[in-house]
Amino acid sequence: HSLPFHRSFAMAVSCRKENLVRMNLNVEEIAALTDDVIRRMTEVGDAVAAVEGERTFENTIAPLARMDREMSPLISCCDFAMHVSTDSKLRDASSEADEKLRKFGVDFGMRVDLYEAVKTYEVNRVAQKWPIGAEAQRFVDRTLRDFVRSGLDLAPEMQEKVTELKKKLSEKEVLFQKNLNEDSSKIAFSPEELEGMGEDFIKGLDDAEDGKKYVTLKYPDLLPAMQKCARESTREALDRLRGSQCQEANAPLLEDALEVRQELAALLGFESHAAYVLQVRMAKETSTVEDMWVKLLARLKEPASKEIARLVQLKDEEKKERGEACDGKINSWDFNYYHTLLKQRQYEIDEDEVKLYFPLHVVKKALLEAYQTILSLKFSKVENAEVWHPDVEQYEVYDAKSEAFMGFFFLDLYPREGKYGHAAVFGLQVGCDLEPTAVAEEGGARQCSVAAMVANFTRPTEDKPSLLKHGEVVTFYHEFGHVMHQLCTTARFAHFAGTATERDFVEAPSQMLENWCWEADPLRKLSGHWEDPSKPLPEALLQSMIAAKNLNSGLMTLRQIFFGKFDLLIHTTKGRVDSGKVWSELREAITLIPNSAGGNGAASFGHIMGGYDAGYYGYLWSEVFSADMFTVFKKGDNLFSPEVGARYRENILQPGGTVDGGDMVRNFLGRELDPDAFLISCGLLPPKA
Repeated sequence: HSLPFHRSFAMAVSCRKENLVRMNLNVEEIAALTDDVIRRMTEVGDAVAAVEGERTFENTIAPLARMDREMSPLISCCDFAMHVSTDSKLRDASSEADEKLRKFGVDFGMRVDLYEAVKTYEVNRVAQKWPIGAEAQRFVDRTLRDFVRSGLDLAPEMQEKVTELKKKLSEKEVLFQKNLNEDSSKIAFSPEELEGMGEDFIKGLDDAEDGKKYVTLKYPDLLPAMQKCARESTREALDRLRGSQCQEANAPLLEDALEVRQELAALLGFESHAAYVLQVRMAKETSTVEDMWVKLLARLKEPASKEIARLVQLKDEEKKERGEACDGKINSWDFNYYHTLLKQRQYEIDEDEVKLYFPLHVVKKALLEAYQTILSLKFSKVENAEVWHPDVEQYEVYDAKSEAFMGFFFLDLYPREGKYGHAAVFGLQVGCDLEPTAVAEEGGARQCSVAAMVANFTRPTEDKPSLLKHGEVVTFYHEFGHVMHQLCTTARFAHFAGTATERDFVEAPSQMLENWCWEADPLRKLSGHWEDPSKPLPEALLQSMIAAKNLNSGLMTLRQIFFGKFDLLIHTTKGRVDSGKVWSELREAITLIPNSAGGNGAASFGHIMGGYDAGYYGYLWSEVFSADMFTVFKKGDNLFSPEVGARYRENILQPGGTVDGGDMVRNFLGRELDPDAFLISCGLLPPKA
C-alpha cells in the first residue's frame, strides 16, 4: 500500500495566506501563551490516550500530527523573541518560555500512554491491512522510534531518571545560549592601536573615553579587526577576549551538560552520546565519521603544511618592513591577518576595495532575483509589515508558474544589542497539510511556511550604505538557502516539513548555493559599486577573487575538522571532560595553529549546546554532497537554469524529511555520489577530464 512520497510542484497547492506568529507580544502575553500551549498539548495527549474502542489513524495519529502543525507558530511566538528583541525583559521572558516548553516537551515525549496508543494502532493497521501512504507510515515509524529513544521501553523508575536528566540538560543549554546572546565584551583602542583599519570602520565604532573607540566581539567589529589591523598587540588583545568569551559562566555549563548527556546515553543503552545521536543520522556510526576525517587528513597534511610555511614567510617579510621582531610562527591572532595580506599581495585583492562593490541593497536584489529565476518563484515585499524591529523586511512567496501562494520570509540583517550573534534561519511556522490523512489527498488545504533569516551584516553609516565583505555575501547565499528549504516544502506532515532532514544533510542545500558566489557570471550580477551600481566588480579583480577561492583551503578545512573532532571527542569521552584542555591540545594538533591566546573557545561554541551536539561533523559531511550537486548546474554552463532548478527544487528542497538524504541526492544527480567532487572544489584534487 506504499504510495509516492511527495507531489510535484507542477500541481502546486495554494497555502492559506496566514502567518500565525505574533511578533509583538508583551512579557505577560508570552507567559500566558506558554501556559496555553502546554494546556492544549496536554488536552490533545489526554484525548488520544482516552480513546475507547478501535484505534484508527483518525483518532490516534492525526491528532498528534495536527498538534505539531498548530503548535509550531505558537511556540515561535514564545521562544523567538529571545534571539531578536531589543527589550531585555522580553528576551528574559522568551528564554524562560523556551526553557518551560522544552521541559514540558520532555514530559510529553515520555508519555507511556501515548506510546502504547500508537503501538496499538500500528498493530491494528498491520493486522487489518489498512491502506497508508509512505509519508504517513514514516510519521508513525518515527513517532514510535522517538518514544523508544526517549526510554519508554525502560522500567518506570529509569524513565523518571531520563525525564529528570533531560530537563536538567535543557536548563543548561538555554542558559548557555542566553549568556552568549547577552555578552557585551569590548575593548577600547586608540586610533594608533587601530592602525590599518579604514576610516569607515573606525567611524562605525562606538566612542569610548579619551578619543578611543570600542571594538566588540560582534562579527562586523571583530572580523575586520582580525583581518586588517596591523598592530599585533590589538589583534592579540581581541583574540584573548574572544578566546575567553563567557568562559567563567559557560565552560561549567558545557561540562555539566556533557556529564548529563553521557549518563542519558548509558541509561538508553548506548556506548556514548555520540552513538545515540548518530543512530538517526546519515552517518549512522562514529567510525564512519572518523573514517572521513582520516581520509581527508591524509590529503590535507602536505598542502596545509606548505600553506603555514608560506604564511610564516610572509609574516617574516612584513615584520622586517615594520622594523619589528618576528617569532617565526603563526599565532591564533595571526591567521586571518596574514591570510588577508597574502590575498592582497599574491592576488591584489583588497577586502576594503571588494566591499565597495557589494552594497547590501545591490547584493540583496541580485540574490532574490537569482533564487526566483532558478527555483521558479516570485517574491513580493510586504509594505508596512508587522515586524519586531524597523530594520526587518517581510516578503511573500509565490510559485511563478501556478501563482500559488507558498509563504512568508523575514530578513533581519543588522547587529544590535542582545540579538543572536551569528547568522541563522529560524523556521517560525511549518508548511504542511492542514489535515493529516493516512493516504495522500490531492488539493487539500495547507498551512504556509514562515521563516526568518537573522544575520549580523555591517550597518549602513550616515554617508554610506551597508557594504558587505565577500564572505558576508557567501553567508547571505548560504542562509537564504535555508529559507528556501523551509518555503519550498511539500511535506504533508509538520514533522517532515522544510529543513527537517537528517541533521548531517541539512547544510547541503545551502552549501550548494554558496557556489554562485565564486562564479564569474553571478558575481557580475551580484556586484555594483555603491556610488554607481551600473559598475560591477572590475574584471581583473573578479578573476583574482575566483583564483584565490582556494587560498589556504587546506588550513580552512583543517579548522572544520578540528571543530567536528572536538565535538565528537567530548561526546565519546567517559567521565568529566576538561573542555579547555581538550580544546587547546586538539586545536594545535589538527589546525597546525596553536591556541596562542589561551582561553577556552568551547565556552562560545554555541553549536554544541544548540542542537549540533555530536553533529558539527555534518558541515563537512554535507559538503561532499553539495559539491557534487553543484556539478549538475555547472555542467550545462547555465547556473541560472530553471530546468535544473526545477529538478533541484523537486528532489532536494521539496521532500524535507520525507526522503532520506542519500536518496534525495541520488534522485537529483541521476547517479551515485562522486566523493572526489568536494576535494576538486577545494583545489586539493585536479578536475576530472
